Amino acid sequence: MEFRILGPVELLLGDRKVALGRAKERSLLGVLMLHHGKVVTVRTVTEALWDDNPPGHARNDLQTYVSRLRARLRGFGVSARIVTQRAGYQFLPENDYLDYARFKTLIRDGEQARQTGRLDEAANALRKAMDLWRGPVVEDLGSVWMEQKREDLDRYDRVAAYQALCAVELDRRNYREVLRILDEAMVDHELDTRYIAQRLTALNGLGHYEVFDTYWKHVYDRFARSFGTGPGQELQDVHQQLLQYRDSPTPADRHRTQAALRALPPAQLPSTVSQFVDRDEDLARLNALFLRSRVSGPPATLIVAVTGAAGAGKTELGLHWAHAVRERFPHGQLHADLAGYATGPPREPADVLAEFLDALGVATDAVPASLSARTRMLRTLLDDRRVLLFLDNARDSRQIVPLLPGSAHSVVVVTSRHRLSDLVTHHGAYRLEVAPFTEAEIEPLLESLLRDSPAAPPDPATVLMLTGGTPQAVRTLAELLPGGLPTPAELLLAGELASGTILTSLLWSYRALGPPATRLFRLLALTIGPGISLEAIRTLGQTDDETTRGAVTALGSLYLLGREEGRYRMDVLTRAAGERLALAHDSPADRRQAEARLLDWYIARVTDVAEVLSPALRRTAELPQAGHLPDYAAAQDFLADEEASLCAAIRRAADSSPARAVTLLRLVRPHLAIGDTAAEWREAVEAVLLATRAEHDLDAEGQAWAGLARIHHALGDPEKTEESLELASAIFHNTGNSRDQSEVFLLLARHAQDTGDPSRAESCLRQALEIQHSLNEPAQCAAAHGALGTHLRRQDELAEAETHLSHAKMLYAELGDHRRHAAMALELGLLSRRSGRTTEAIRQFTEAVALHEKYPADHERTLAALVELSEAACDAEEHHDVLLSARKALGISRSADHVRVVRALVALVRSLAATGRQAEAWNESRQTIALVADIDDPVRDHVREQFTRLGLWPPSARD
Repeated sequence: MEFRILGPVELLLGDRKVALGRAKERSLLGVLMLHHGKVVTVRTVTEALWDDNPPGHARNDLQTYVSRLRARLRGFGVSARIVTQRAGYQFLPENDYLDYARFKTLIRDGEQARQTGRLDEAANALRKAMDLWRGPVVEDLGSVWMEQKREDLDRYDRVAAYQALCAVELDRRNYREVLRILDEAMVDHELDTRYIAQRLTALNGLGHYEVFDTYWKHVYDRFARSFGTGPGQELQDVHQQLLQYRDSPTPADRHRTQAALRALPPAQLPSTVSQFVDRDEDLARLNALFLRSRVSGPPATLIVAVTGAAGAGKTELGLHWAHAVRERFPHGQLHADLAGYATGPPREPADVLAEFLDALGVATDAVPASLSARTRMLRTLLDDRRVLLFLDNARDSRQIVPLLPGSAHSVVVVTSRHRLSDLVTHHGAYRLEVAPFTEAEIEPLLESLLRDSPAAPPDPATVLMLTGGTPQAVRTLAELLPGGLPTPAELLLAGELASGTILTSLLWSYRALGPPATRLFRLLALTIGPGISLEAIRTLGQTDDETTRGAVTALGSLYLLGREEGRYRMDVLTRAAGERLALAHDSPADRRQAEARLLDWYIARVTDVAEVLSPALRRTAELPQAGHLPDYAAAQDFLADEEASLCAAIRRAADSSPARAVTLLRLVRPHLAIGDTAAEWREAVEAVLLATRAEHDLDAEGQAWAGLARIHHALGDPEKTEESLELASAIFHNTGNSRDQSEVFLLLARHAQDTGDPSRAESCLRQALEIQHSLNEPAQCAAAHGALGTHLRRQDELAEAETHLSHAKMLYAELGDHRRHAAMALELGLLSRRSGRTTEAIRQFTEAVALHEKYPADHERTLAALVELSEAACDAEEHHDVLLSARKALGISRSADHVRVVRALVALVRSLAATGRQAEAWNESRQTIALVADIDDPVRDHVREQFTRLGLWPPSARD
């Protein structure tokens, strides 16, 4: 009696095949036999039979199939049973024969026979096992679940068994038979590492050296085309060993040579790069750690984890130091490339230990089988020895721990692009993070690399921006310079495939991440700009806080994401690699949705900020709220922190979502203090302008022109500022957008004042106010009244100015805009003082100061209110108030506030002198005179005039 699933599902009774029912029933039996002895859940069976589209009556059908199968098995007198369990079904073959179980037994018998040297018996068992395969497993079940299961069975059972048979035949030196098996049974597995190694070994054993060399070149090219790099290190080691064996002397001579080599201390350190520059601080720290561990440190192994981003120069730094101190380790230096981030899988610690033990003189047959035993043997051998272990390119701490010696005499240097937190926290390792090069460090490296090149060295700042400061990228850039400054894409792909391009190196880090982190990496690469906050990252990924923090930590642990001043950043090359991955793995819809989420978050946050900075402005229905309003200082900090990111977001949105770009630009425009980013802002707003024109959205185009005027003003270009404002005004007039046209008139008035045209400024202000009379916009109306009143005060048209300023003050008070309320009080105080109404001026200034104290706002306005109050109170001889206000002004002053500080000091000195405190007045006057020595003549003249009246201006003071 025999059950068979390695092909069509069958039951043999002697030589007779018996029917097992319909196709679905046979398939169900096959699925249960694949998991013989184990419970298969109903969900698994349903997925196996119907994939993701089971009929509504699937559970009833299953019960029917099981009942029919049980009846058939009983009818045939079969002892095998299908048992219903709580979670599903279980097939119990008992004494009945199952070909898959027999296959597993034969494979195990074959491997045991090979291990004990019974090669003929091993080959016989393995061939019997392979004869059991008659075709695809459970052949007549075509579900996706079954196809995936077949792929696993083929790779991990059938292919592995053929490879075991080939290994036995190689031991028996049946090289031709190995080639025959590989050709017939290993189709579609030509890039399998073990397949390639066995074919190479067979060809080498037959002496087919030309075919061997041609085949290796073919393999190399296939790997390069498929994976972007050459074969893995393990396969290259096999190739090298076969070449050495081919050229080696007789076995007896080779044995003597190996014995002689084992007697020597291992000296395995690779060579380091020739152009090694500017790591003096890191080398000094390594020397200090080494010295401290030798002199006064605890009796423990010194472990130094040299970590940093891909291409940062970790290996070069570690090797440079290791070569410098190698004489301190008379018992040798051990080196292993752990291949943690490489084409193939990371190396197993057991294999590395075997190599170390061999290098330390342990014969191959004396090396223990288990990992723990090998670790104990290494620690025993190194107990009293001074050995340096250099473990390069570690995947994580788990790969390193079994390789650590227990002796305090040895030193371990580990390099990794992982932060290796467990090695630091649990094993006392010292972490040395290799930072990217600065501009000052890039310059000598470039000069060294380009010493014999006709190419002129580019600006180090440009190189730093393009490469992120990693030595690998700088060296690659220097190689490409004769053809001109490369783009990020050219840098990523430059280099030999065998040694790995920068893109390949970054992909190795990417593949070490889990799904949430890989997805977030791709999204960030598209949207991170110059930096991004954790809250924005959470919105971008649309994940909860825990998932977001976990993904960010994972990216940071591999140096794919940096953090600086609370913001997360990504260098240009890492972003370029992430963008390529996003284009390859994420659909256009997913990318657009992520970008839209981030833009909507920015819009909501800026809307909240604008509401705090300009509380009188009405929030329109389409503008969302982020959920919490910041205070005034936090709102200002948000804009300062996010300015560059907002600029980048608007630039991106111009291509993907022009409407959002315009909304964000309109919101942020009045509140930006554009400085060093003016050129970037111009590029961003010009992109928005082009997008609005392409959309034929006139009103949006007007918003873009108004934004562009703001940028031209910051860049100091009055002609383009005026041109942009005039275009915006014309557009808003044509579209009937009176609200924004009024705002543009206010901007035109400010521009006219800046360019010395007060009459035009007044005309624009009156036009703005005229528009406001027809609108229900109290905030804009207040702005127009305030701007016109301020302008008229400066023109000495005080009566009309007071009317407008009073109206603006009343509106701002009603609207709850306390800071602009205070600004109008300050203006009215200036007006009252100008018209000789000192008491009214003091009242207005006091109101402004009180509002500023209760609602902290602009530093300059607060200081101005205090200084004006000090001088007005001094004029009114209210000296107590003068002393209080002047000292407050001096307390909040900054280095750039010279003129106002001088005015406050003069008022203070006047009041001190008036109240008989001559000594204090004299001391404060000396400080004031010292300050005005380097200030404009009008300020110095004011001080001289006031102090001369008081008898405090010394005759020797410089005029």
